[in-house]
Amino acid sequence: VAKLLEQLKPADRLVIQMLDLEQKTLIEISQLTGMSTSLIKVRAFRARRKLQKLFELLQKKERT
Repeated sequence: VAKLLEQLKPADRLVIQMLDLEQKTLIEISQLTGMSTSLIKVRAFRARRKLQKLFELLQKKERT
């Protein structure tokens, strides 16, 4: 998981870490980062989508 997270942009990684791993609310993240809640949602969506693609690629590599 750490290797996959390292491949994200720093801002996206921060949002995922705070939102999913630390279970912070959108409001808390917004207060800590200065990002709007809308931007946090967009970054989280895009980061999760990228993580999913990276994970699928990793699985394909391991199968071969």
